[in-house]
Order: sequence, then structure tokens, then C-alpha cells
Amino acid sequence: MKGVKLGGSAIGSPADIAEMLEFAAKKQVHPFIQERPLKEANRAVIDMDKGNARYRYVLVNEKHATDLKA
Repeated sequence: MKGVKLGGSAIGSPADIAEMLEFAAKKQVHPFIQERPLKEANRAVIDMDKGNARYRYVLVNEKHATDLKA
């Protein structure tokens, strides 16, 4: 134990990630998400801990979300 640390990534190299993102964009692959209002962030954490999250939670600032959709 000389203070040496070894790390890695299980998701691939930066080139692999870029290739995957290009493929997803080309084939119009979209993630399954569930948007939650930012004001419900604490509730979202509780729901995740309970295993109630069906998809990935995305916290949305309601004010800015409506500005972007307009």
C-alpha cells in the first residue's frame, strides 16, 4: 500500500462514447426518462430509495422549462 490508486471506466473510451452518441443521434434513440419538478427533488430522492423510480429521473426547473418550450 504505497498510496497508489488505479481507476478505469466501464463505459468505454472517449472514442467509444462519441461513436455511441453519434449512433443514437443518427437513429433518433431517446432515453426513457421521468421529469420531476425541481421543487420535488427531495421527494424524488425518497422515491428512488424506495425503488419507485421507473426510469431515470430528470429534475426540471419549471420556469425555465416553459421558457424553452415557447
